[in-house]
Amino acid sequence: MKGWKLALLLGLALLAGGAGALPERQEMEGLKLVSALAVDGGEKVSVTALTAVRSTGEEEPETFSGTGDSLAEACRNLRESSSRRAYLGQTEQLLLGAGSGLEATLDFVLVDRDLRMDTSLYIVKGAAGESLAASAQLSAEETGGTDPRRRTVGETLARLAEGGHALIPALAPGEEGALAPAGWAVAGPGGVVGYLEGDAALGAFLLTGGGRGEVVTLPGGAAELTAVRTWAYNGKLLCTIEARRAQGEPDISALESWGERMLRSALEPGWDCWGLDRELASLRPWVWERIKGTDVRELEVMVTGRWVEGYGA
Repeated sequence: MKGWKLALLLGLALLAGGAGALPERQEMEGLKLVSALAVDGGEKVSVTALTAVRSTGEEEPETFSGTGDSLAEACRNLRESSSRRAYLGQTEQLLLGAGSGLEATLDFVLVDRDLRMDTSLYIVKGAAGESLAASAQLSAEETGGTDPRRRTVGETLARLAEGGHALIPALAPGEEGALAPAGWAVAGPGGVVGYLEGDAALGAFLLTGGGRGEVVTLPGGAAELTAVRTWAYNGKLLCTIEARRAQGEPDISALESWGERMLRSALEPGWDCWGLDRELASLRPWVWERIKGTDVRELEVMVTGRWVEGYGA
């Protein structure tokens, strides 16, 4: 993607104002407010929009679509496919499905300014439009802000502008076609380069500071995580995990071994999605040129566990 850093700075300058001024109240009544937008590629770019349910509660969520040679054209055709014009300025979720181009989509957000930089970004393993339609009722009731894995367009752009890899939550059709969490997509400057699933996905979540409330099965019982902190220093990835015993009497060493296994699984593919090289150099900026691009697979992983009081308290 050309001119990312300049475009990113311009885009971030607009972030405080969202996607621009909201329409006047009277004009708003003539719009279809879009809460989620799904993008699929192929010979043509297709978009599927899910309408937001207004506060009156008198409307049911509905989907409508548009196609074009580009994402911008597809969105214009989307607006012409309804008696009321689609308004993308309040879109909370942007879902990229089969054949859709990550770079082209991020360019669209930066240049066209129809979508906000704080829109939640997801990668769908399959057809995003079909899955969004199947998830219409649930998606209309829940916003991207309820997802602890949430990553925004702006956060993704900032990470990619640094030349690193970025985590994007992945979704896949689940029961009755509705979308369900499916690990993480890993994006690089050229687009999506792979996925983190299973233990690697959970390890990646721990590296973002997530995992609170996660219940894990250990030899001798189960534990509920209450706090996770990771940081990189002097060639090591250090992690502290606090947890409460949820069942039985698991040993603290079992919790530490579990945490080490999860983190190593996340690092194994060699993608630094967390800026660990920058952490390694944070207190020693004079070694940045040597540490930049450190192979995260070579980091020594050290996990310290601690039990907190109470069962389920």
